[in-house]
Amino acid sequence: MMQIKMLKNNKIKFYGKQLPKAGITSLILNKGAASHFITYESQFISSAAITQIIKWSSVTVASLGTYDAVSGATQITQIAPSSGSSTVPAKAGELLNLVYQITGAPHRARSWAVIGELPEGLNHLNSTNSNTDGITGIPTRPGNYRISVRAYKNSNNSGYNYTKTFTIEVAPDEEPPVISSGPESLTITSVKKTTLNVSASGNEIKYQWYQGISGNVSTPIAGATNQALEIGPLLADSNYWVQVSNGAGTVDSKTAAIKVLDNYTSWAEKKFGSNPINAEISDPAMDPDGDGLTNEFEYTIGSSPLEQSLDQDTSIRIEQSEIKLSFMTEPAKGEGYAGLERVYTVEESNDISKDSWKTVPEYQNIIGNGQEIIISKSINTGKKYYRLKVHIRKKS
Repeated sequence: MMQIKMLKNNKIKFYGKQLPKAGITSLILNKGAASHFITYESQFISSAAITQIIKWSSVTVASLGTYDAVSGATQITQIAPSSGSSTVPAKAGELLNLVYQITGAPHRARSWAVIGELPEGLNHLNSTNSNTDGITGIPTRPGNYRISVRAYKNSNNSGYNYTKTFTIEVAPDEEPPVISSGPESLTITSVKKTTLNVSASGNEIKYQWYQGISGNVSTPIAGATNQALEIGPLLADSNYWVQVSNGAGTVDSKTAAIKVLDNYTSWAEKKFGSNPINAEISDPAMDPDGDGLTNEFEYTIGSSPLEQSLDQDTSIRIEQSEIKLSFMTEPAKGEGYAGLERVYTVEESNDISKDSWKTVPEYQNIIGNGQEIIISKSINTGKKYYRLKVHIRKKS
Protein backbone atom coordinates (compact mmCIF):
# COMPACT_ATOMS: atom_id res chain seq x y z
CA MET A 1 0.00 0.00 0.00
CA MET A 2 1.07 3.61 -0.56
CA GLN A 3 2.59 5.12 2.57
CA ILE A 4 2.51 8.84 3.37
CA LYS A 5 3.98 9.86 6.73
CA MET A 6 4.13 13.19 8.50
CA LEU A 7 7.61 14.27 9.59
CA LYS A 8 8.93 17.11 11.65
CA ASN A 9 9.33 20.57 10.19
CA ASN A 10 5.99 20.30 8.43
CA LYS A 11 7.26 17.92 5.70
CA ILE A 12 5.76 14.86 4.08
CA LYS A 13 7.61 11.66 3.27
CA PHE A 14 6.32 10.12 0.04
CA TYR A 15 8.03 6.90 -1.04
CA GLY A 16 11.32 8.07 0.34
CA LYS A 17 10.96 11.63 -1.00
CA GLN A 18 10.69 14.51 1.47
CA LEU A 19 8.52 17.39 0.18
CA PRO A 20 7.38 20.65 1.78
CA LYS A 21 3.82 20.12 2.91
CA ALA A 22 2.71 23.46 1.49
CA GLY A 23 4.36 22.59 -1.80
CA ILE A 24 2.16 19.67 -2.73
CA THR A 25 -0.63 20.87 -4.99
CA SER A 26 -1.79 17.56 -6.37
CA LEU A 27 -1.33 13.84 -6.43
CA ILE A 28 -2.39 12.82 -9.90
CA LEU A 29 -3.52 9.23 -10.30
CA ASN A 30 -3.84 8.30 -13.96
CA LYS A 31 -5.54 4.95 -14.35
CA GLY A 32 -5.62 3.44 -17.80
CA ALA A 33 -6.40 -0.03 -19.07
CA ALA A 34 -2.86 -1.20 -18.48
CA SER A 35 -1.26 1.50 -16.34
CA HIS A 36 -1.24 3.10 -12.95
CA PHE A 37 0.82 6.24 -12.55
CA ILE A 38 1.29 8.66 -9.69
CA THR A 39 3.06 12.00 -9.96
CA TYR A 40 3.33 14.93 -7.63
CA GLU A 41 3.88 18.59 -8.19
CA SER A 42 5.35 21.13 -5.80
CA GLN A 43 3.84 24.56 -5.57
CA PHE A 44 5.29 27.45 -7.56
CA ILE A 45 6.56 30.02 -5.16
CA SER A 46 8.62 32.49 -7.18
CA SER A 47 9.32 33.28 -10.80
CA ALA A 48 12.85 34.30 -9.81
CA ALA A 49 14.07 30.72 -9.30
CA ILE A 50 12.23 28.79 -11.98
CA THR A 51 14.58 25.82 -12.07
CA GLN A 52 14.18 25.30 -8.31
CA ILE A 53 10.43 25.71 -8.17
CA ILE A 54 9.07 22.52 -9.73
CA LYS A 55 10.33 18.96 -9.72
CA TRP A 56 8.49 16.03 -11.14
CA SER A 57 9.17 12.37 -10.58
CA SER A 58 7.49 9.19 -11.67
CA VAL A 59 7.42 6.49 -9.02
CA THR A 60 6.88 2.82 -8.96
CA VAL A 61 3.67 1.78 -7.31
CA ALA A 62 4.03 -1.49 -5.43
CA SER A 63 2.68 -4.49 -7.35
CA LEU A 64 1.39 -2.31 -10.22
CA GLY A 65 4.47 -2.09 -12.44
CA THR A 66 6.29 1.02 -13.58
CA TYR A 67 5.33 4.02 -15.72
CA ASP A 68 7.97 3.11 -18.27
CA ALA A 69 6.21 -0.16 -18.88
CA VAL A 70 3.00 1.52 -20.03
CA SER A 71 1.58 -0.05 -23.16
CA GLY A 72 -0.51 1.53 -25.92
CA ALA A 73 -0.10 4.46 -28.31
CA THR A 74 2.61 6.94 -27.45
CA GLN A 75 1.31 10.47 -26.85
CA ILE A 76 2.09 13.68 -25.01
CA THR A 77 -0.85 14.91 -22.95
CA GLN A 78 -1.54 18.12 -21.04
CA ILE A 79 -2.05 17.50 -17.33
CA ALA A 80 -2.64 21.08 -16.18
CA PRO A 81 -4.14 23.59 -16.35
CA SER A 82 -6.54 22.03 -18.91
CA SER A 83 -6.22 18.27 -18.72
CA GLY A 84 -6.23 16.47 -22.05
CA SER A 85 -6.61 19.62 -24.14
CA SER A 86 -4.27 20.97 -26.80
CA THR A 87 -5.28 24.51 -25.78
CA VAL A 88 -3.62 26.12 -22.77
CA PRO A 89 -5.66 28.90 -21.13
CA ALA A 90 -3.66 31.72 -19.55
CA LYS A 91 -4.06 35.33 -18.52
CA ALA A 92 -1.57 38.14 -18.80
CA GLY A 93 -0.15 39.05 -15.41
CA GLU A 94 -1.10 35.75 -13.77
CA LEU A 95 1.06 32.70 -13.06
CA LEU A 96 0.78 29.84 -15.56
CA ASN A 97 1.86 26.28 -14.72
CA LEU A 98 1.68 24.15 -17.85
CA VAL A 99 2.31 20.47 -17.07
CA TYR A 100 2.41 17.72 -19.69
CA GLN A 101 3.59 14.12 -19.79
CA ILE A 102 4.38 11.41 -22.30
CA THR A 103 2.59 8.08 -22.03
CA GLY A 104 2.92 4.83 -23.95
CA ALA A 105 6.60 5.30 -24.76
CA PRO A 106 8.87 2.22 -24.46
CA HIS A 107 11.59 4.34 -22.88
CA ARG A 108 11.76 7.15 -20.35
CA ALA A 109 12.22 10.62 -21.87
CA ARG A 110 15.80 11.67 -21.25
CA SER A 111 15.41 15.26 -22.52
CA TRP A 112 12.75 17.72 -23.62
CA ALA A 113 12.62 20.67 -26.02
CA VAL A 114 10.16 23.43 -26.91
CA ILE A 115 9.85 24.46 -30.55
CA GLY A 116 8.36 27.87 -31.26
CA GLU A 117 8.26 31.20 -29.45
CA LEU A 118 6.99 31.11 -25.91
CA PRO A 119 4.94 34.05 -24.67
CA GLU A 120 7.10 36.66 -23.00
CA GLY A 121 7.46 35.82 -19.31
CA LEU A 122 7.28 32.01 -19.69
CA ASN A 123 10.19 29.58 -19.32
CA HIS A 124 10.69 25.93 -20.23
CA LEU A 125 11.61 23.78 -17.22
CA ASN A 126 13.74 21.53 -19.46
CA SER A 127 13.28 18.36 -17.43
CA THR A 128 15.74 15.49 -17.82
CA ASN A 129 15.25 11.76 -17.27
CA SER A 130 11.52 12.38 -16.69
CA ASN A 131 8.34 11.60 -18.56
CA THR A 132 6.84 14.81 -17.21
CA ASP A 133 7.87 18.34 -18.24
CA GLY A 134 6.46 21.80 -17.98
CA ILE A 135 6.45 25.49 -18.79
CA THR A 136 5.96 28.12 -16.13
CA GLY A 137 5.99 31.85 -15.55
CA ILE A 138 3.84 34.95 -15.82
CA PRO A 139 2.89 35.84 -19.41
CA THR A 140 2.84 39.55 -20.12
CA ARG A 141 1.40 39.90 -23.61
CA PRO A 142 -2.06 38.77 -24.72
CA GLY A 143 -2.29 36.64 -27.83
CA ASN A 144 -2.32 33.09 -29.16
CA TYR A 145 1.04 31.31 -29.23
CA ARG A 146 1.46 28.02 -31.06
CA ILE A 147 4.31 25.88 -29.73
CA SER A 148 5.41 22.27 -29.91
CA VAL A 149 6.93 20.22 -27.07
CA ARG A 150 9.19 17.31 -27.95
CA ALA A 151 10.28 14.36 -25.79
CA TYR A 152 13.58 12.70 -26.77
CA LYS A 153 14.71 9.15 -26.07
CA ASN A 154 18.27 10.32 -25.44
CA SER A 155 19.82 13.21 -23.59
CA ASN A 156 20.82 16.47 -25.24
CA ASN A 157 17.71 16.43 -27.44
CA SER A 158 18.83 13.48 -29.53
CA GLY A 159 17.49 10.17 -30.65
CA TYR A 160 13.95 9.09 -31.34
CA ASN A 161 11.34 11.70 -30.30
CA TYR A 162 7.65 12.43 -29.95
CA THR A 163 6.03 15.85 -30.55
CA LYS A 164 2.84 17.51 -29.37
CA THR A 165 1.56 20.95 -30.41
CA PHE A 166 -0.17 23.25 -27.92
CA THR A 167 -1.74 26.67 -28.36
CA ILE A 168 -1.19 28.96 -25.38
CA GLU A 169 -4.05 31.44 -25.35
CA VAL A 170 -3.06 34.45 -23.23
CA ALA A 171 -6.10 36.57 -22.41
CA PRO A 172 -5.71 40.27 -21.56
CA ASP A 173 -5.40 41.17 -17.91
CA GLU A 174 -8.18 43.73 -18.26
CA GLU A 175 -11.63 44.00 -19.77
CA PRO A 176 -12.48 45.87 -22.99
CA PRO A 177 -14.02 49.32 -22.47
CA VAL A 178 -17.77 49.75 -22.21
CA ILE A 179 -19.67 52.72 -23.67
CA SER A 180 -22.53 53.75 -21.41
CA SER A 181 -23.85 56.70 -23.41
CA GLY A 182 -23.28 58.95 -26.41
CA PRO A 183 -22.61 60.41 -28.76
CA GLU A 184 -26.11 61.75 -29.40
CA SER A 185 -27.66 62.91 -32.67
CA LEU A 186 -28.31 66.66 -32.83
CA THR A 187 -29.90 69.36 -34.92
CA ILE A 188 -27.82 72.53 -35.11
CA THR A 189 -27.62 75.71 -37.16
CA SER A 190 -24.81 76.54 -39.56
CA VAL A 191 -23.44 79.34 -37.39
CA LYS A 192 -22.87 77.50 -34.14
CA LYS A 193 -20.28 75.05 -32.89
CA THR A 194 -21.38 72.09 -30.80
CA THR A 195 -19.73 69.34 -28.80
CA LEU A 196 -20.27 65.59 -29.01
CA ASN A 197 -19.54 63.51 -25.91
CA VAL A 198 -19.16 59.83 -25.12
CA SER A 199 -19.16 58.19 -21.70
CA ALA A 200 -17.08 55.04 -21.36
CA SER A 201 -15.59 52.96 -18.57
CA GLY A 202 -12.45 50.84 -18.48
CA ASN A 203 -8.73 51.02 -17.82
CA GLU A 204 -6.35 53.18 -19.86
CA ILE A 205 -9.02 54.17 -22.36
CA LYS A 206 -8.09 55.74 -25.69
CA TYR A 207 -10.44 57.59 -28.05
CA GLN A 208 -10.45 58.14 -31.81
CA TRP A 209 -13.27 60.03 -33.52
CA TYR A 210 -14.29 59.41 -37.12
CA GLN A 211 -16.54 61.10 -39.63
CA GLY A 212 -19.05 58.78 -41.25
CA ILE A 213 -21.12 55.79 -40.22
CA SER A 214 -20.07 53.76 -37.16
CA GLY A 215 -17.51 51.12 -38.08
CA ASN A 216 -16.18 52.98 -41.12
CA VAL A 217 -12.61 53.93 -40.23
CA SER A 218 -11.74 55.51 -43.58
CA THR A 219 -12.10 59.09 -42.32
CA PRO A 220 -10.38 59.57 -38.94
CA ILE A 221 -10.42 63.10 -37.56
CA ALA A 222 -6.88 64.29 -36.93
CA GLY A 223 -6.21 65.07 -33.28
CA ALA A 224 -9.68 63.94 -32.17
CA THR A 225 -8.49 61.63 -29.40
CA ASN A 226 -10.46 62.91 -26.43
CA GLN A 227 -13.74 62.01 -24.80
CA ALA A 228 -15.39 65.06 -26.38
CA LEU A 229 -15.35 66.33 -29.98
CA GLU A 230 -16.09 69.93 -30.96
CA ILE A 231 -17.64 70.26 -34.41
CA GLY A 232 -18.95 73.07 -36.54
CA PRO A 233 -19.94 75.40 -37.87
CA LEU A 234 -21.32 72.99 -40.48
CA LEU A 235 -23.03 73.84 -43.73
CA ALA A 236 -24.41 70.35 -44.39
CA ASP A 237 -25.57 67.27 -42.52
CA SER A 238 -22.82 64.99 -41.28
CA ASN A 239 -22.25 61.83 -39.23
CA TYR A 240 -19.72 61.15 -36.49
CA TRP A 241 -18.73 58.24 -34.23
CA VAL A 242 -15.93 57.31 -31.85
CA GLN A 243 -13.90 54.17 -31.27
CA VAL A 244 -12.94 53.52 -27.66
CA SER A 245 -10.09 51.12 -26.95
CA ASN A 246 -7.65 49.78 -24.40
CA GLY A 247 -5.25 46.85 -24.22
CA ALA A 248 -8.14 44.38 -23.95
CA GLY A 249 -10.06 45.43 -27.05
CA THR A 250 -12.09 48.08 -28.82
CA VAL A 251 -15.72 49.10 -28.97
CA ASP A 252 -17.45 51.30 -31.54
CA SER A 253 -20.03 53.89 -30.57
CA LYS A 254 -23.31 54.44 -32.34
CA THR A 255 -23.49 57.01 -35.12
CA ALA A 256 -24.31 60.58 -34.14
CA ALA A 257 -26.32 62.08 -37.02
CA ILE A 258 -25.85 65.86 -37.10
CA LYS A 259 -28.59 67.70 -38.94
CA VAL A 260 -27.92 71.29 -39.98
CA LEU A 261 -31.09 73.34 -40.03
CA ASP A 262 -30.94 77.11 -40.16
CA ASN A 263 -33.58 79.68 -39.23
CA TYR A 264 -34.04 83.41 -39.21
CA THR A 265 -31.75 83.85 -36.21
CA SER A 266 -28.81 82.07 -37.81
CA TRP A 267 -29.38 84.00 -41.06
CA ALA A 268 -29.41 87.28 -39.13
CA GLU A 269 -26.19 86.36 -37.31
CA LYS A 270 -24.50 85.85 -40.65
CA LYS A 271 -25.87 89.07 -42.13
CA PHE A 272 -25.47 91.42 -39.16
CA GLY A 273 -22.76 89.76 -37.05
CA SER A 274 -23.09 88.03 -33.72
CA ASN A 275 -20.90 89.89 -31.21
CA PRO A 276 -23.63 90.62 -30.28
CA ILE A 277 -26.35 91.02 -32.90
CA ASN A 278 -27.53 94.62 -32.95
CA ALA A 279 -31.19 94.25 -32.06
CA GLU A 280 -32.06 97.62 -33.58
CA ILE A 281 -31.19 96.48 -37.07
CA SER A 282 -31.53 92.71 -36.87
CA ASP A 283 -35.09 92.51 -35.59
CA PRO A 284 -37.33 90.69 -38.11
CA ALA A 285 -39.58 93.76 -38.42
CA MET A 286 -36.75 96.23 -39.11
CA ASP A 287 -35.76 97.57 -42.54
CA PRO A 288 -32.13 98.76 -42.20
CA ASP A 289 -31.61 99.29 -45.95
CA GLY A 290 -34.82 101.35 -46.34
CA ASP A 291 -36.19 99.50 -49.38
CA GLY A 292 -39.59 98.90 -47.83
CA LEU A 293 -38.90 95.23 -47.18
CA THR A 294 -38.51 94.00 -43.61
CA ASN A 295 -35.63 91.78 -42.60
CA GLU A 296 -37.97 88.81 -42.35
CA PHE A 297 -39.30 89.43 -45.83
CA GLU A 298 -35.77 89.75 -47.21
CA TYR A 299 -34.87 86.43 -45.52
CA THR A 300 -37.92 84.76 -47.04
CA ILE A 301 -37.41 85.89 -50.62
CA GLY A 302 -33.60 85.64 -50.51
CA SER A 303 -32.57 89.30 -50.89
CA SER A 304 -30.02 91.31 -48.94
CA PRO A 305 -31.17 93.20 -45.82
CA LEU A 306 -28.29 95.63 -46.18
CA GLU A 307 -28.77 96.67 -49.83
CA GLN A 308 -31.93 97.97 -51.42
CA SER A 309 -33.55 95.22 -53.45
CA LEU A 310 -35.03 95.85 -56.89
CA ASP A 311 -37.13 93.00 -58.26
CA GLN A 312 -36.25 92.96 -61.95
CA ASP A 313 -37.16 89.33 -62.53
CA THR A 314 -40.93 89.49 -61.97
CA SER A 315 -43.05 90.77 -64.82
CA ILE A 316 -46.63 90.91 -66.10
CA ARG A 317 -47.15 91.40 -69.82
CA ILE A 318 -49.75 90.95 -72.54
CA GLU A 319 -48.89 88.88 -75.57
CA GLN A 320 -51.60 88.62 -78.23
CA SER A 321 -54.71 87.45 -76.33
CA GLU A 322 -52.88 86.21 -73.22
CA ILE A 323 -51.68 87.73 -70.02
CA LYS A 324 -48.32 86.29 -68.96
CA LEU A 325 -46.98 86.43 -65.45
CA SER A 326 -43.35 85.36 -65.03
CA PHE A 327 -40.87 85.29 -62.17
CA MET A 328 -37.54 83.70 -61.31
CA THR A 329 -37.28 81.39 -58.33
CA GLU A 330 -34.42 81.71 -55.88
CA PRO A 331 -32.91 78.59 -54.30
CA ALA A 332 -32.47 78.61 -50.53
CA LYS A 333 -28.71 78.35 -50.36
CA GLY A 334 -25.80 80.15 -48.81
CA GLU A 335 -25.39 81.52 -45.32
CA GLY A 336 -28.38 81.00 -43.08
CA TYR A 337 -30.22 78.53 -45.33
CA ALA A 338 -28.66 75.17 -44.47
CA GLY A 339 -31.25 72.40 -44.49
CA LEU A 340 -33.94 74.69 -45.93
CA GLU A 341 -35.78 75.18 -49.19
CA ARG A 342 -37.75 78.09 -50.62
CA VAL A 343 -41.27 77.29 -51.81
CA TYR A 344 -43.46 79.31 -54.23
CA THR A 345 -47.22 79.23 -54.75
CA VAL A 346 -49.25 81.38 -57.20
CA GLU A 347 -52.77 82.41 -56.16
CA GLU A 348 -55.56 84.26 -58.03
CA SER A 349 -58.66 86.18 -57.01
CA ASN A 350 -61.56 87.99 -58.68
CA ASP A 351 -61.89 90.75 -56.08
CA ILE A 352 -58.90 90.45 -53.68
CA SER A 353 -61.15 89.93 -50.70
CA LYS A 354 -59.64 87.95 -47.86
CA ASP A 355 -61.27 84.62 -48.57
CA SER A 356 -61.30 84.85 -52.34
CA TRP A 357 -57.72 83.75 -53.05
CA LYS A 358 -57.38 80.37 -54.71
CA THR A 359 -54.30 78.44 -55.73
CA VAL A 360 -53.64 78.40 -59.43
CA PRO A 361 -53.64 74.72 -60.45
CA GLU A 362 -50.17 73.31 -61.19
CA TYR A 363 -48.49 76.36 -59.63
CA GLN A 364 -48.32 75.44 -55.97
CA ASN A 365 -45.47 74.30 -53.74
CA ILE A 366 -42.83 74.97 -56.39
CA ILE A 367 -39.37 74.44 -54.89
CA GLY A 368 -37.07 77.25 -55.96
CA ASN A 369 -34.09 76.12 -57.98
CA GLY A 370 -33.34 79.21 -60.03
CA GLN A 371 -35.90 78.31 -62.70
CA GLU A 372 -38.25 80.74 -64.48
CA ILE A 373 -41.98 80.23 -63.91
CA ILE A 374 -44.40 81.52 -66.57
CA ILE A 375 -48.18 81.56 -66.14
CA SER A 376 -50.37 82.23 -69.21
CA LYS A 377 -54.06 83.19 -68.92
CA SER A 378 -56.54 84.18 -71.62
CA ILE A 379 -57.33 87.88 -71.61
CA ASN A 380 -61.00 87.05 -72.12
CA THR A 381 -61.43 85.30 -68.78
CA GLY A 382 -62.36 88.54 -67.07
CA LYS A 383 -60.68 90.53 -64.33
CA LYS A 384 -58.14 88.60 -62.29
CA TYR A 385 -55.75 89.43 -59.51
CA TYR A 386 -52.59 87.39 -58.89
CA ARG A 387 -50.22 87.17 -56.01
CA LEU A 388 -47.07 85.15 -55.26
CA LYS A 389 -46.65 83.52 -51.87
CA VAL A 390 -43.16 82.52 -50.73
CA HIS A 391 -42.13 80.68 -47.60
CA ILE A 392 -39.12 78.87 -46.17
CA ARG A 393 -39.37 75.30 -44.89
CA LYS A 394 -37.20 72.35 -43.95
CA LYS A 395 -36.04 70.39 -46.97
CA SER A 396 -38.48 67.71 -47.93
